[in-house]
Amino acid sequence: MKTVNSKMSFGFSIVNAGQRKVEYSPEVIALSTQGGFKLTPQVTAALGIQAGDYVMFISTVPQVDAAIATRDAAYVEFCEANGLDANSEDAAAAFRKANYMWAIAKGILCKNDKGAILTVTERLSKKDKLTYVEQNYDDVLAAAMESGSEEMKSALTREGITREEVVNILAETITGRELPKYQGSKAANSSNLTGTGVILTFTDTNVWNEMKSDLSEEERAKVNRSFAVDVTSVEHATISNGYEDVDVPYLVLGEYSDKEVVARGKKDNE
Repeated sequence: MKTVNSKMSFGFSIVNAGQRKVEYSPEVIALSTQGGFKLTPQVTAALGIQAGDYVMFISTVPQVDAAIATRDAAYVEFCEANGLDANSEDAAAAFRKANYMWAIAKGILCKNDKGAILTVTERLSKKDKLTYVEQNYDDVLAAAMESGSEEMKSALTREGITREEVVNILAETITGRELPKYQGSKAANSSNLTGTGVILTFTDTNVWNEMKSDLSEEERAKVNRSFAVDVTSVEHATISNGYEDVDVPYLVLGEYSDKEVVARGKKDNE
C-alpha cells in the first residue's frame, strides 16, 4: 500500500539568512516619523504580509462616534452606569476610551459596484524614473525619437548634449503602470528581504495622527508608540471591497507604551 508523505502537502518558502539574533516582541509601532509605522516579524508572519503587500487598519471608531452622536442605548447605559451626563464631553471621552479599538489587517483588493477591479497609477519618484531610463536607455530613447514631440526630439539631438542630460529629459516621459488598487498602504522592507516574518514599514498619516491624538504635535515626533499584539489570536471580520463582502483576518492592537526616541548624535555622546 502506497503511503503519502503529509509533509509534501505544504509549499516551500524562503528562509531569510541572518548573522545576528535579534529578539522582537509582537508589536505595531507608530514611529516618531510623521505617518510612519513598523510591524515586527511575528505580526507580518501571522497575517502573511510581505514587502509589496498592503496593510490596512480597521477600527470601531466610526461606530463608537455614531453611538455618541445618536445617543445610542449602549452609550446611555454606559453613562448611567458610570454616573456621567450623556450630554457632556467627559462622558463622550470616557465612552471613546472604553470602546475605541484598532486592528491591523492585510489590505484587500478594491472593486467597483459592477465587480471590476479598480486601478491606480503607480507612483514613481524622480530616482525611480532615472533608474528606469538608465536600465532601458536604448529602448526609451528610440521610443522618444519615434513618437515624441518635435520639441523633445530637438532637445535630445542638441549639439553637445551629454548622456546625463538625455537621461533627465527622458525621465520626464516615464509614467507609472496601471496597477490593481488595494485598501491600505504599501509595505516595504529596507533590508530587501523577501517572504513573511520580516520587519515591514509603511505610512498612514491619518491613522498615525489619530493614534497619537492625546499628544502635542511636538510630542508625536519624539516618541515611538508601541501597541502589543497577541499573534495567537487572529480574528476575522467581514468587510466590503466595494462589490462584495470578503473575509479579512485581523489582529487587535492591545495596550500601548511610549518610548522617547533619542537622537543618534546625542546617544553616541552619552
